[in-house]
Amino acid sequence: MRHWQALIGIASVLLTGCASIVHGPNQDLTVTSQPETLCVTINGEPYGATPVVASLPRGKNYVVQVRKDNYHPYEITVVPMVNGMVWGNLLFGGLIGMAVDASSNAAYEHSPSRVHAYFAVPIQEDSPRPVCPESVLVLEARRKAAEKALFVKSGLTAYEQPMGH
Repeated sequence: MRHWQALIGIASVLLTGCASIVHGPNQDLTVTSQPETLCVTINGEPYGATPVVASLPRGKNYVVQVRKDNYHPYEITVVPMVNGMVWGNLLFGGLIGMAVDASSNAAYEHSPSRVHAYFAVPIQEDSPRPVCPESVLVLEARRKAAEKALFVKSGLTAYEQPMGH
């Protein structure tokens, strides 16, 4: 029986990729601007006002756009670059680990991982701040992340949370 447990333990280590374990399939992309509270879109989808932290799947190109009235929009393409953790598979995970990382896109990281849009002339103090739309998918993902963080911090599961009566 002990041999089977050891074999399963070794197989689980060898059949996972190094970057998959350490980084996972998503990476945060931080978008800031000067001045703040400018509208951000990523691949045409609204993400709200700066500062924005978007958790995006690795391995894809993203076009980040920051807009300010009366200025040309700031636009940059974020591209996937091979992550250095992939080379750890040569020592620990072998070809199977490299294949796992490549198939889960954990082998890549966003480049750049931080975007800062700078608009040289500040917004006049008497001008209203823009109202930035947020997509339903973005709002739902943020709600789920906040609920998950609440459950983890409280130490309770979703079913054990007090009902507030």
